Amino acid sequence: MTTIFSPDPLRAKTEKESGGRQTVIYSAKGQPNFMYQICRTDLAEQHHPAFVVNDRVIDAFFYACYPGSLNDGELLSQPGKIPACHLNLQEFEQLAQQTGAGFHLSSNAEWAALMHNIHQQNFLPDGNTDYGRSLRHPQESATRIDGRLAGDITGEANSYTGSSHPCWHHNNQLTGIQDLCGNLWEWQSGVRLLAGEIQLIKNNDISEWPVNDPLQWQAVDMLTGLLTAPGSPNTAKYDSPADIQNGNAGTPLLSAQIHHYNGAPDDQGYPPGLLDGPFHSMKTAGNAAVPQILQLNGLAPFAERPETDQIYLRNYGERALMRGGAWYSQEFAGISAFCLSHTALHRSATVGGRTAWIEPRDDVNYPRCR
Repeated sequence: MTTIFSPDPLRAKTEKESGGRQTVIYSAKGQPNFMYQICRTDLAEQHHPAFVVNDRVIDAFFYACYPGSLNDGELLSQPGKIPACHLNLQEFEQLAQQTGAGFHLSSNAEWAALMHNIHQQNFLPDGNTDYGRSLRHPQESATRIDGRLAGDITGEANSYTGSSHPCWHHNNQLTGIQDLCGNLWEWQSGVRLLAGEIQLIKNNDISEWPVNDPLQWQAVDMLTGLLTAPGSPNTAKYDSPADIQNGNAGTPLLSAQIHHYNGAPDDQGYPPGLLDGPFHSMKTAGNAAVPQILQLNGLAPFAERPETDQIYLRNYGERALMRGGAWYSQEFAGISAFCLSHTALHRSATVGGRTAWIEPRDDVNYPRCR
């Protein structure tokens, strides 16, 4: 059984050094996970969907401080490890749930809550964005798993978990959450793109969803901002600004209608037609209002930001969500960067995942928000 309440020296030391925000949660097999507490009161918008799970309002969730690494069939959050990759979305979801009660693969709602919190701090987390080093601060580097030097453009430049650079963490402190910018793209549960239509799992319900159960996807009405059945009139979609199917058509347009697909709507493959552009340059068709639910979920801009974080998507086929960018993404990596170009079956050396943890309903021993 997963336990978080434990007076052991590791947990006591971790909480003392972080002012109580970072803690250790033990897996089903007793392995430690370093997790950071994100409180509902940390956000100016205290009705964020990350804090509602199956109609239960929660005070906090705990987010893995490190990209997930594998040991004994569990997906762990520990420093100095090789981050897991070459796994598809469902494989990561299964491993996360095997880690113990309350553990699950990071949901898009949870990542988006972090995005809003980071923007409130007016901070831009950095990371391994240039083959083992930071593009913005090339003097800051990480230890590459392939043993090559930082900046060497050959090999696979993903790096070990754990960084000595404060600005590679979400709060500019070594006790924060690392690698939200670069190193590996990270799978997120709870969002998909189906023939260009944006579909969500309500609130943060995906965090308690058994991995093999059918999902109850919902779309977003562009006019009312409410969740509605997929395929309903006027649902939010990513339209192409141009009829281009042999290359990049630019930043997608948020719209109630799709006028230009970049490929055949039912094509699950990877032909050259795609949409790439800065997240914060996304506009709406006819300058329509952006539904707040899309902003809260980090799927549409919610503030003017001078960021170059890039989004990549195909508005055809069924596409699963990754976030953050990778070691090759350079200035296009970042907390707002996302990719909806690949199917959920995609496996790559550049795609990983991490856990989050929410108090099981019968557990009263977890640390409270401070």
